[in-house]
Amino acid sequence: MMEKKPIKRAAVLHDMCSVGRAAMTNILPVLSVMGVEACPVPTMLLSTHTGGYGRPVMCPVPEFPRECASHLKSQGIKFDALFVGYMGNAQVTDSVLGFMSTYSDAKVIFDPIMADNGRYYQNFGESYKRQLQKLLKYSDIITPNFTESCFLADEPYTDRCGQSELLSVCRRLEELGSRRIVITSVPLEGCSLGIAVYEEGELEIFPKEPAGRFYHGTGDLFAAVLLGRILQGRALVPAALSAHEFVSLCIRKSDEYDYDIREGILLEPCLKYLMQEIL
Repeated sequence: MMEKKPIKRAAVLHDMCSVGRAAMTNILPVLSVMGVEACPVPTMLLSTHTGGYGRPVMCPVPEFPRECASHLKSQGIKFDALFVGYMGNAQVTDSVLGFMSTYSDAKVIFDPIMADNGRYYQNFGESYKRQLQKLLKYSDIITPNFTESCFLADEPYTDRCGQSELLSVCRRLEELGSRRIVITSVPLEGCSLGIAVYEEGELEIFPKEPAGRFYHGTGDLFAAVLLGRILQGRALVPAALSAHEFVSLCIRKSDEYDYDIREGILLEPCLKYLMQEIL
């Protein structure tokens, strides 16, 4: 008798850029080398990411996620997990909710991309935040940065925070339906940044210093590695720390080269480290 297929399957609901290592361009290869069949479900098509290439060509596909789910379900296709990222507007959010409803038995990791450094990204605001709040109760793990966590929790943003402030944010997110929470880019008191992990009422904080230059797409990498490790059977804290170590490694390797950093981190030579499982 043949053995059962040893590969899990994840649908990746995110935007896709032709140039610039961000979003789906980063997520798909990471999941693949971690032994996960990564199935792209684009929420928007772009010529580049939005970080420095001028105004990219954008092609919204708002109904694709919902219609895609309907077709895949009719063919008996199943998913072990859903990776939900950038959506952009209420119409796409509703379509993604339709996909999540169709595959309600799949594990969901949700990266609520909308803000950073205390401000919303361009074209986002309170109304979009309320749309994203609807997804919290359907998500097993959320991976907001600190700004996004404050906004989603309707808590004030501060440029320095301690355990009590983080605990307040996490408990509010839990009330909104979040089961497990990993917050990145936390501006901790007494150090630069950190990661906060909240699970079953317990909060753990891990101070982490910046690894080097800023690159677009590192949040996508973090969430992708986190999901990959979870699907490999790791617990949440070890998975989050592994994800941070991989992103830091990629940044350090990329900093060794002189090139246009709008291209994102040099992911390709770093993928081997995920295959070796040394992180």
